[in-house]
Amino acid sequence: MNRQKKRITIITVFAIMFLVFISLVFSIIISDPTCSDGKQNQGEEGIDCGGPCATCEVELTGKNLIVKDSHVIYGGEMKYDVVASLHNPNALFGGEKVFYTIEIIGSGGDVLDTRSGETFILPNENKYLVEIGLETAAQPVKVETTIERVDWVKFTNFESPQILVKNQKVGLVERGSDYAQAFGIVSNESSFDFHNVGINVIIFDERGVPIAANKTVQRTLDADTQREFVLNWPHEFPGTIKNSEMQAETNVFDSSNFMKKYLPGGRYQELGSENE
Repeated sequence: MNRQKKRITIITVFAIMFLVFISLVFSIIISDPTCSDGKQNQGEEGIDCGGPCATCEVELTGKNLIVKDSHVIYGGEMKYDVVASLHNPNALFGGEKVFYTIEIIGSGGDVLDTRSGETFILPNENKYLVEIGLETAAQPVKVETTIERVDWVKFTNFESPQILVKNQKVGLVERGSDYAQAFGIVSNESSFDFHNVGINVIIFDERGVPIAANKTVQRTLDADTQREFVLNWPHEFPGTIKNSEMQAETNVFDSSNFMKKYLPGGRYQELGSENE
């Protein structure tokens, strides 16, 4: 009788264990789908994202920026300036952060000096990248500009900020210690006030080759206002002045660049918030 009870007990234990195992398998196989089950189901666009779950993260990738040309320019004793021309071929993608490296190269192929930096670029924009005061005792023969990385932002209904440079003048200085001078008036014709507006000035010879470059920053430029600026060069240029370009820019990706008297959610901020 005891043996029979023991046998029944053992069978019962194994039956319970079997039923528990079956229920676990059953719950795994046919359990209701969730947004954390590690599977792509219930109309999800990816694993546990999209559809009824949180939006899937999308890696934004625009076409590569184009470095159209780079020039190294004599900038004074043992100093050289660099001008690179960048083009963004994307109609709706802007580079919120563009990381670059500039190397000036000697006649033997050795790197004489290098500089890394960060800039930005708007959709379909052509812009100058200006770096001042690279140092070397040897004379460089060329410069290489490399785009290391771009953090892309997708825009909608993009409109460039209307910041212009008017009354542009460049010429030699007749009196004083400086060799040449550039003058202009930067005009903010947008409806926004900006903390920082950068200005690049490039001077060309009769062949269209840059022979001088400089840059400055205007602080706190209100909407519908203008500001004069002057840039000087103390050293002689390696060529004759033929014409010049003056390019103003402001970082619309940086919300802190907008004056605080404007409420958040202005037009440019909205354009830069589209990340899908």
